Amino acid sequence: MKTVRVAAGIIQRDNEVLAVQRGYGKMDGLWEFPGGKIDASETPEEACRRELREELDVRITSLQDFYTLEYDYPDFHLSMNCFLCHLDEESGEPARNDRQRDMRWVHKSSLATLEWMPADIELVNMLVRMGEEEEQALVKRRAAVRKSMQGNKRRDTKPELLVRQRLRAAGLTGYRLDWAKAPGRPDIAFPGRKIAIFVNGCYWHRCPHCDPSMPSKNVEFWEAKFRRNVERDARALAELEELGWCAITIWECELKRDRIDETMERVIATVRKPSN
Repeated sequence: MKTVRVAAGIIQRDNEVLAVQRGYGKMDGLWEFPGGKIDASETPEEACRRELREELDVRITSLQDFYTLEYDYPDFHLSMNCFLCHLDEESGEPARNDRQRDMRWVHKSSLATLEWMPADIELVNMLVRMGEEEEQALVKRRAAVRKSMQGNKRRDTKPELLVRQRLRAAGLTGYRLDWAKAPGRPDIAFPGRKIAIFVNGCYWHRCPHCDPSMPSKNVEFWEAKFRRNVERDARALAELEELGWCAITIWECELKRDRIDETMERVIATVRKPSN
Protein backbone atom coordinates (compact mmCIF):
# COMPACT_ATOMS: atom_id res chain seq x y z
CA MET A 1 0.00 0.00 0.00
CA LYS A 2 1.46 3.36 -1.00
CA THR A 3 1.84 6.17 1.53
CA VAL A 4 0.57 9.66 0.72
CA ARG A 5 2.15 12.43 2.79
CA VAL A 6 0.13 15.61 3.26
CA ALA A 7 0.24 18.75 5.38
CA ALA A 8 -2.89 20.36 6.84
CA GLY A 9 -3.48 23.69 8.53
CA ILE A 10 -5.69 24.06 11.60
CA ILE A 11 -6.37 27.77 11.12
CA GLN A 12 -7.61 29.23 14.39
CA ARG A 13 -9.47 32.46 15.15
CA ASP A 14 -10.39 32.97 18.79
CA ASN A 15 -12.18 29.70 19.64
CA GLU A 16 -13.06 28.92 16.03
CA VAL A 17 -11.37 26.71 13.44
CA LEU A 18 -11.66 26.93 9.65
CA ALA A 19 -13.26 23.88 8.03
CA VAL A 20 -13.71 23.28 4.29
CA GLN A 21 -16.17 20.94 2.59
CA ARG A 22 -14.78 18.80 -0.20
CA GLY A 23 -16.47 19.26 -3.56
CA TYR A 24 -15.08 16.42 -5.63
CA GLY A 25 -14.30 12.69 -5.71
CA LYS A 26 -15.61 9.76 -3.71
CA MET A 27 -15.75 11.82 -0.50
CA ASP A 28 -17.59 14.76 -2.00
CA GLY A 29 -19.49 16.62 0.74
CA LEU A 30 -17.28 15.59 3.66
CA TRP A 31 -15.46 18.20 5.75
CA GLU A 32 -11.72 18.45 6.20
CA PHE A 33 -8.89 20.74 7.27
CA PRO A 34 -7.34 22.60 4.33
CA GLY A 35 -4.00 21.39 2.98
CA GLY A 36 -2.48 19.07 0.41
CA LYS A 37 0.35 16.80 -0.66
CA ILE A 38 3.94 17.40 0.42
CA ASP A 39 6.31 17.70 -2.54
CA ALA A 40 9.55 15.74 -2.39
CA SER A 41 11.60 18.94 -2.33
CA GLU A 42 9.85 20.64 0.61
CA THR A 43 9.36 20.23 4.34
CA PRO A 44 5.88 19.67 5.83
CA GLU A 45 5.95 23.27 7.12
CA GLU A 46 6.73 24.62 3.66
CA ALA A 47 4.02 22.45 2.14
CA CYS A 48 1.45 23.70 4.63
CA ARG A 49 2.20 27.36 3.87
CA ARG A 50 2.17 26.73 0.11
CA GLU A 51 -1.04 24.69 0.09
CA LEU A 52 -2.96 27.22 2.18
CA ARG A 53 -1.75 30.02 -0.06
CA GLU A 54 -2.76 28.13 -3.23
CA GLU A 55 -6.00 26.65 -1.87
CA LEU A 56 -7.38 29.58 0.14
CA ASP A 57 -5.34 32.56 -1.08
CA VAL A 58 -4.18 33.33 2.47
CA ARG A 59 -0.93 33.85 4.31
CA ILE A 60 -0.51 32.26 7.70
CA THR A 61 1.60 32.93 10.77
CA SER A 62 2.45 31.25 14.09
CA LEU A 63 2.81 27.83 12.44
CA GLN A 64 3.16 25.13 15.13
CA ASP A 65 3.69 21.40 14.62
CA PHE A 66 0.71 19.89 16.46
CA TYR A 67 0.08 16.27 15.48
CA THR A 68 0.74 13.58 12.86
CA LEU A 69 -2.24 11.52 11.76
CA GLU A 70 -1.77 8.02 10.37
CA TYR A 71 -4.79 6.50 8.64
CA ASP A 72 -5.38 3.56 6.29
CA TYR A 73 -7.80 4.22 3.45
CA PRO A 74 -8.68 1.23 1.21
CA ASP A 75 -6.22 2.27 -1.52
CA PHE A 76 -3.46 4.09 0.36
CA HIS A 77 -2.05 5.02 3.74
CA LEU A 78 -2.36 8.68 4.71
CA SER A 79 0.32 10.36 6.82
CA MET A 80 -0.85 13.89 7.64
CA ASN A 81 1.28 16.50 9.40
CA CYS A 82 -1.10 18.88 11.19
CA PHE A 83 -0.13 22.45 12.09
CA LEU A 84 -1.82 25.02 14.30
CA CYS A 85 -1.72 28.46 12.71
CA HIS A 86 -3.42 31.85 12.38
CA LEU A 87 -4.09 34.18 9.49
CA ASP A 88 -1.42 36.82 9.00
CA GLU A 89 -2.61 40.31 9.93
CA GLU A 90 -2.14 41.43 6.32
CA SER A 91 -3.90 38.41 4.85
CA GLY A 92 -7.39 38.61 3.45
CA GLU A 93 -10.22 36.26 4.36
CA PRO A 94 -9.97 32.70 2.99
CA ALA A 95 -11.43 32.36 -0.50
CA ARG A 96 -13.32 29.21 -1.54
CA ASN A 97 -12.18 27.55 -4.76
CA ASP A 98 -14.04 25.39 -7.31
CA ARG A 99 -13.01 22.15 -5.54
CA GLN A 100 -14.79 23.14 -2.33
CA ARG A 101 -18.55 23.09 -1.70
CA ASP A 102 -18.43 25.28 1.37
CA MET A 103 -16.15 26.86 3.94
CA ARG A 104 -16.94 28.06 7.42
CA TRP A 105 -15.51 29.08 10.77
CA VAL A 106 -16.68 26.56 13.36
CA HIS A 107 -16.50 26.87 17.13
CA LYS A 108 -14.28 24.13 18.53
CA SER A 109 -17.12 22.77 20.64
CA SER A 110 -19.23 22.29 17.49
CA LEU A 111 -16.63 20.64 15.25
CA ALA A 112 -18.04 17.15 15.82
CA THR A 113 -21.42 18.20 14.42
CA LEU A 114 -19.97 18.19 10.87
CA GLU A 115 -19.51 15.02 8.81
CA TRP A 116 -15.72 14.76 8.52
CA MET A 117 -13.33 12.84 6.32
CA PRO A 118 -12.58 9.52 8.09
CA ALA A 119 -8.91 10.42 8.67
CA ASP A 120 -9.81 13.77 10.26
CA ILE A 121 -12.14 12.42 12.94
CA GLU A 122 -9.31 11.61 15.39
CA LEU A 123 -7.97 15.15 15.05
CA VAL A 124 -11.44 16.67 15.49
CA ASN A 125 -11.95 14.72 18.72
CA MET A 126 -8.59 15.97 20.02
CA LEU A 127 -9.43 19.60 19.26
CA VAL A 128 -12.83 19.32 20.91
CA ARG A 129 -11.32 17.71 24.02
CA MET A 130 -8.26 19.93 24.44
CA GLY A 131 -8.05 23.42 25.79
CA GLU A 132 -5.43 25.94 24.64
CA GLU A 133 -3.02 24.97 27.43
CA GLU A 134 -3.22 21.29 26.47
CA GLU A 135 -2.65 22.14 22.81
CA GLN A 136 0.45 24.14 23.64
CA ALA A 137 1.73 21.38 25.92
CA LEU A 138 1.46 18.93 23.02
CA VAL A 139 3.25 21.38 20.70
CA LYS A 140 6.10 21.69 23.22
CA ARG A 141 6.38 17.91 23.63
CA ARG A 142 6.55 17.42 19.86
CA ALA A 143 9.23 20.10 19.60
CA ALA A 144 11.25 18.39 22.34
CA VAL A 145 10.92 15.01 20.62
CA ARG A 146 11.95 16.51 17.28
CA LYS A 147 15.02 18.09 18.87
CA SER A 148 15.91 14.78 20.50
CA MET A 149 15.44 12.90 17.23
CA GLN A 150 17.65 15.36 15.36
CA GLY A 151 20.47 14.24 17.59
CA ASN A 152 19.95 10.64 16.49
CA LYS A 153 21.80 9.59 13.38
CA ARG A 154 19.72 8.25 10.52
CA ARG A 155 22.76 6.69 8.86
CA ASP A 156 26.08 5.28 9.98
CA THR A 157 24.93 4.37 13.48
CA LYS A 158 27.14 1.96 15.41
CA PRO A 159 24.74 -1.00 14.86
CA GLU A 160 24.60 -0.27 11.10
CA LEU A 161 28.38 -0.09 10.85
CA LEU A 162 28.67 -3.47 12.61
CA VAL A 163 26.24 -5.05 10.15
CA ARG A 164 27.96 -3.55 7.12
CA GLN A 165 31.36 -4.66 8.40
CA ARG A 166 30.14 -8.26 8.67
CA LEU A 167 28.50 -8.12 5.23
CA ARG A 168 31.71 -6.87 3.60
CA ALA A 169 33.77 -9.53 5.42
CA ALA A 170 31.43 -12.13 3.92
CA GLY A 171 32.00 -10.71 0.45
CA LEU A 172 28.52 -9.19 0.24
CA THR A 173 29.09 -5.75 -1.23
CA GLY A 174 27.22 -3.65 -3.77
CA TYR A 175 24.44 -2.73 -1.36
CA ARG A 176 22.71 0.66 -1.19
CA LEU A 177 22.33 2.70 1.99
CA ASP A 178 19.14 4.39 3.18
CA TRP A 179 17.58 3.39 -0.13
CA ALA A 180 14.57 5.62 -0.86
CA LYS A 181 13.33 3.57 -3.82
CA ALA A 182 12.06 0.76 -1.58
CA PRO A 183 9.18 1.00 0.95
CA GLY A 184 10.37 1.98 4.41
CA ARG A 185 13.69 3.28 3.12
CA PRO A 186 15.80 0.27 4.20
CA ASP A 187 19.05 1.00 6.00
CA ILE A 188 20.77 -1.50 3.70
CA ALA A 189 19.33 -2.72 0.40
CA PHE A 190 20.43 -5.20 -2.23
CA PRO A 191 18.17 -4.10 -5.12
CA GLY A 192 19.28 -6.87 -7.48
CA ARG A 193 18.53 -9.54 -4.89
CA LYS A 194 15.41 -7.70 -3.65
CA ILE A 195 16.62 -7.83 -0.06
CA ALA A 196 15.99 -5.02 2.43
CA ILE A 197 17.70 -4.87 5.81
CA PHE A 198 16.42 -2.70 8.64
CA VAL A 199 18.73 -2.13 11.61
CA ASN A 200 16.28 -1.00 14.27
CA GLY A 201 16.98 0.72 17.55
CA CYS A 202 15.18 -1.21 20.29
CA TYR A 203 13.78 1.83 22.09
CA TRP A 204 12.21 3.79 19.21
CA HIS A 205 10.97 0.77 17.26
CA ARG A 206 9.80 -1.19 20.37
CA CYS A 207 11.86 -4.35 20.19
CA PRO A 208 9.81 -7.52 20.86
CA HIS A 209 12.83 -9.25 22.39
CA CYS A 210 14.21 -6.94 25.08
CA ASP A 211 11.03 -5.16 26.30
CA PRO A 212 12.29 -1.54 26.21
CA SER A 213 11.13 0.84 28.93
CA MET A 214 8.32 3.37 28.58
CA PRO A 215 8.68 7.01 29.72
CA SER A 216 6.94 7.59 33.06
CA LYS A 217 5.60 11.04 32.07
CA ASN A 218 3.18 11.92 29.24
CA VAL A 219 2.46 8.22 28.80
CA GLU A 220 -0.47 8.74 26.41
CA PHE A 221 1.68 10.84 24.08
CA TRP A 222 4.53 8.34 24.05
CA GLU A 223 2.23 5.36 23.59
CA ALA A 224 0.76 7.03 20.49
CA LYS A 225 4.22 7.95 19.23
CA PHE A 226 5.57 4.42 19.60
CA ARG A 227 2.40 2.90 18.15
CA ARG A 228 2.80 4.99 14.99
CA ASN A 229 6.42 3.86 14.71
CA VAL A 230 5.44 0.20 14.98
CA GLU A 231 2.57 0.61 12.51
CA ARG A 232 4.85 2.39 10.03
CA ASP A 233 7.40 -0.42 10.29
CA ALA A 234 4.69 -3.04 9.73
CA ARG A 235 3.39 -1.22 6.65
CA ALA A 236 6.86 -1.09 5.14
CA LEU A 237 7.36 -4.83 5.66
CA ALA A 238 3.96 -5.59 4.12
CA GLU A 239 4.63 -3.37 1.10
CA LEU A 240 8.02 -4.99 0.54
CA GLU A 241 6.43 -8.44 0.68
CA GLU A 242 3.82 -7.38 -1.88
CA LEU A 243 6.66 -6.30 -4.21
CA GLY A 244 8.43 -9.63 -3.82
CA TRP A 245 11.22 -8.39 -1.54
CA CYS A 246 12.74 -10.26 1.39
CA ALA A 247 12.82 -7.97 4.44
CA ILE A 248 15.24 -8.64 7.29
CA THR A 249 14.88 -6.84 10.63
CA ILE A 250 17.94 -6.75 12.88
CA TRP A 251 17.37 -5.43 16.39
CA GLU A 252 20.06 -3.47 18.20
CA CYS A 253 20.08 -6.00 21.06
CA GLU A 254 20.83 -8.79 18.56
CA LEU A 255 24.15 -7.14 17.79
CA LYS A 256 25.54 -7.34 21.31
CA ARG A 257 28.84 -9.15 21.69
CA ASP A 258 27.30 -12.45 22.80
CA ARG A 259 24.69 -12.50 19.99
CA ILE A 260 26.18 -10.81 16.94
CA ASP A 261 27.79 -13.96 15.48
CA GLU A 262 24.54 -15.92 15.52
CA THR A 263 22.58 -12.93 14.21
CA MET A 264 24.88 -12.20 11.30
CA GLU A 265 25.20 -15.87 10.31
CA ARG A 266 21.43 -15.88 9.88
CA VAL A 267 21.44 -12.61 7.94
CA ILE A 268 24.31 -13.60 5.64
CA ALA A 269 22.67 -16.96 4.90
CA THR A 270 19.44 -15.17 3.96
CA VAL A 271 21.22 -12.68 1.68
CA ARG A 272 23.11 -15.50 -0.06
CA LYS A 273 20.03 -17.64 -0.51
CA PRO A 274 19.09 -17.79 -4.21
CA SER A 275 15.95 -15.84 -5.05
CA ASN A 276 12.95 -17.75 -6.34
